[in-house]
Amino acid sequence: MTEGRTIHVDRESFPKHLAADCPKHACTEDAICLRGNCVPVLKEKIYKDCSDIVKRDPSKKEKDGVYVIYADTRREVFCDMTTDKGGWTVIQKRQDGDVDFYRTWREYKDGFGNATKNYWIGNDAIYELTKNKDQELRVELQSFDGAEAHALYSSFYVGNESSKYTLTLSGYSGTAGNSLGYHNGMKFTTKDQDNDNKISVNCAVGFHGAWWYNACTSSNLNGKYAQSTVTSYQCPYWFSWTNGYIALKRTVMMIRHRN
Repeated sequence: MTEGRTIHVDRESFPKHLAADCPKHACTEDAICLRGNCVPVLKEKIYKDCSDIVKRDPSKKEKDGVYVIYADTRREVFCDMTTDKGGWTVIQKRQDGDVDFYRTWREYKDGFGNATKNYWIGNDAIYELTKNKDQELRVELQSFDGAEAHALYSSFYVGNESSKYTLTLSGYSGTAGNSLGYHNGMKFTTKDQDNDNKISVNCAVGFHGAWWYNACTSSNLNGKYAQSTVTSYQCPYWFSWTNGYIALKRTVMMIRHRN
């Protein structure tokens, strides 16, 4: 049955070989005729990620901002359209303390926050975006004194929920140091689901965050936001860059299809 179903694709992208003529009536402009039924299609164009936006609409180059993509579902995301030729889908963004990142497994699964300022896209979305194992990851860091650094991974993949969103990454380069490498192969841990390698404590509770904790961490970008340069292992930090648990002012994690 196709009646009552919405096709999650725009008219431009609908596979023409699936469409069929409707012998008795014509479909409206918001529907496609499929197997004799008029099936609604979404009015907006459907982009799978930010690199897809740039590819299909070159006018968006150099225009950073919030866009709509369809990964596991419809999501508003921040697209970095300027860094290294653009096309980056931001999966994590922090710039102040407006959004609490000390959240549950379900909240990290679904995503939370506001794409204009602070948000986590959702672990289901990260899996959907990376499942073909063709994504690179760029992590951008800024300290409270204005210094900046980045870490680039040529391969980045996160498994599905049944794998506990296991992290797989490789090919580090950059200026921040390889603090995420320590977490390679680890499952995701939140305050209410302990999947780390630390037997005596839940690392998410001890480090006031949620992450691919090992035993426990050399990076903690979802930790408790600090309003100044403080030293605390519960704050967002990237140990290999600061050589300590120095709180960061701004962090961004973004992915892009490898060329």
